[in-house]
Amino acid sequence: MWLADVLLRNRIRYPDGVALRDIRREVTWSALHREVSALAAELSSRVSPGGRVLLLSGNRVEMLEAYLGCAAAGVIAAPVNPALTAPEVADIIAALRPALVLADPAGRARLLAEHPGLAVLAIEDIPALPPGVAPPGADQLTAPVAVMQTSATTGRPKGVAVDQRGLQVKALSFLGEVSCGPGTVFLDACPLFHGSVVQALNYLAAASTVCMLDGFTPRACLTALRDWRVKHMLAVPSMIALMLRSADLKTAEFPELDLIMHGAAPMPADLADAARAAFSADLMTVFGITEGGGPTLALRPGDRPAGPPVPGAACVGLPMLGVSCRITRDDGTAADAGEIGEIWVAGDGLMQGYWQDPEATAEVMRDGWLNTRDLGCADAHGYVWVVDRRNDLILRGGQNVYPAEIEETLRQAPWVADVAVVPATSTTWGQTPVAFVLPATPGAYAESDLLELCVTRLASYKRPSRFVAVERMPRSVAGKLLRSRLREDAELLMAQGERR
Repeated sequence: MWLADVLLRNRIRYPDGVALRDIRREVTWSALHREVSALAAELSSRVSPGGRVLLLSGNRVEMLEAYLGCAAAGVIAAPVNPALTAPEVADIIAALRPALVLADPAGRARLLAEHPGLAVLAIEDIPALPPGVAPPGADQLTAPVAVMQTSATTGRPKGVAVDQRGLQVKALSFLGEVSCGPGTVFLDACPLFHGSVVQALNYLAAASTVCMLDGFTPRACLTALRDWRVKHMLAVPSMIALMLRSADLKTAEFPELDLIMHGAAPMPADLADAARAAFSADLMTVFGITEGGGPTLALRPGDRPAGPPVPGAACVGLPMLGVSCRITRDDGTAADAGEIGEIWVAGDGLMQGYWQDPEATAEVMRDGWLNTRDLGCADAHGYVWVVDRRNDLILRGGQNVYPAEIEETLRQAPWVADVAVVPATSTTWGQTPVAFVLPATPGAYAESDLLELCVTRLASYKRPSRFVAVERMPRSVAGKLLRSRLREDAELLMAQGERR
């Protein structure tokens, strides 16, 4: 079906072209086809059709081979974040009941200690598997091909079931927005255990070369951009900020780089400007969630939206080809231009649903539409703007307070490197904002500056009750801010008594 056809087509057309690359090796299309076929045959001999294969590994060429091999064998790839705790991994194993695990040395060590009964195959042994071919007909376009775990920044993770039809639609949609092909080298700086793998598959569909880092560091990323002559890159804003602060940037060169795609978190305007200047590349915003099967909206470099309809909103562009988007009020009616509501998307690339959880699926999917749980609005020209997550909305004394607006205000202090505002329980107002602030340099924190900004630019009910200086912001390996941890800290602080 889709992934097998992509692999076969590119093997025939570009047998000696490089398909995948990491720091250990590069794989041509011919070698990729051979290794994936061998893996598919091995999986077919050990896992029944529709069975789950857990992927517990850091980034490496073999991770993408594992996705492709599972698809060819008609089994379901179930990637797991290696950074999850033992109880979290145990919950996923209990829900999926995998027949086999593909793991790197670190993953195998964990499983041997925590789940000794699981059958495990060393992921680095994929290139040495004996030649083989998966049984004909094992590949089905509408059968689940992967179960992706949500990042759980706001609660317990859920398994998101996706099929090859969804991946096919996403690839065709993406390739209608971005020009790439056999001469394009793409660097996925994000982990391959979550939705960013969809972008890697999109580039493989275009016969591009997909490169990956074992793990992100500014030096490793800057080196890869230079040595691999990367043309397109996917990163999150926090990664870009770290590269801009790296001393290695002063001597770095980017001979081919012309497009940086970013997502997962808002991109502050000053950071975007600095990135364009430092990398001499265009920026493209991609908006999507795991449940949406990958990117659903995009702000392309040539798009020129007007200013934000509401303070603090971030433009995520227009629906991609094959995607519809609407903004609704709480009662389900369509919101007016500039009116904040919930962002819904529809299209053939959405998830099938949460793994064996029809009730949770029904909460977010209705009549073919997916509730992203993001709050936003559309402007008069149809551009979509994100304000906040529904779970991050602060209800203070009956009035809506949007953290993004407060964060934008606090970023005006020149010494503020990062800021996050979360709700905390208030005995007076029900909820109240608490601001966590990361200074650009140690000792730069000045609460008086923050208070002055809030007094001059924010209504009184929007002003944080507490300001907290932090040495780092808690983020997932995917770069998403872990607001749940900050909310826990904020509750403890507020329990000591409100200041305002």
